[in-house]
Amino acid sequence: KELAPYDPDWMYVRAASLARKVYLRQNLGLSAFRKFYGGKSMNGTCREHYRIASGKLIRHCLQELERNGVVEKDSEKGGRRITKNGQQELDLIARGLGNKA
Repeated sequence: KELAPYDPDWMYVRAASLARKVYLRQNLGLSAFRKFYGGKSMNGTCREHYRIASGKLIRHCLQELERNGVVEKDSEKGGRRITKNGQQELDLIARGLGNKA
């Protein structure tokens, strides 16, 4: 957790993961994503404990997905939901990956 990511495209991978999570389960908020992407914290010689992830990167990725029209805020239930255009794009990508296999 202290080292920089090895993959230069790590932010795109995280954004794609967020889009997939919203596609599979609607109305997830920032705190739910923070819990999902969290992990253990290093406490020196003390025991490790679970910590939730930082919200800045997740919030930024969700805002960029909103700007691109993949997800939108759900004012009725809260959280984010996939748009019709975003669902079509993700289905197209999944279909393309299925044809390669």
